[in-house]
Amino acid sequence: MVMKVVAFCGSSKTGSYNQYLINFLRKKYINEMNLQILYIDDLPFLRFSKYADFPSKVKYMCESIRSADGLVIATPEINHGMTANIKNAIDWCSMVPSLLLHKPVMLMGASTGPLGTVRAQMQLRQVLESPMINAHVTRSIECLVTNAADLFDENGNLTSQKSIDVMEQQFNEFKSLVNERQKELANE
Repeated sequence: MVMKVVAFCGSSKTGSYNQYLINFLRKKYINEMNLQILYIDDLPFLRFSKYADFPSKVKYMCESIRSADGLVIATPEINHGMTANIKNAIDWCSMVPSLLLHKPVMLMGASTGPLGTVRAQMQLRQVLESPMINAHVTRSIECLVTNAADLFDENGNLTSQKSIDVMEQQFNEFKSLVNERQKELANE
């Protein structure tokens, strides 16, 4: 079975290590998933409103996530936390009842520092597992690419076998979450 997966990144700058991570994931697992990348930088800030009044870009993001088997989020870390565009995207999603309920989510991140994106991922996990969202986030291992400037080649390919092995373990857990969720949906 080929999974349908949506991904977004907290950094859209050219040469973003987190964009590189998503692209690497897409290439590595091309036979196991169709990966649609959503660009969230131009989403308006959250305004509480009825779904019918949501901006078209927000509706598109929500419908893409609704129809996907799972979600991948690559987060940079800024001031010990996730980026505002990721939080804004999740906040919009939370306005749609059950959109992320039990949705399998794979978190990953790359940073030039020695801790990777550990704090941003902790914060993101806390938000995604909050009672009003209640997503199923990968837990057994975290893909924290540290010192990223040394671990990607000039074409944006991840060159650290250790990081690739961690990604592999995390992706296998993500696939299991997707399979479990599909069984849940079939029994509803």
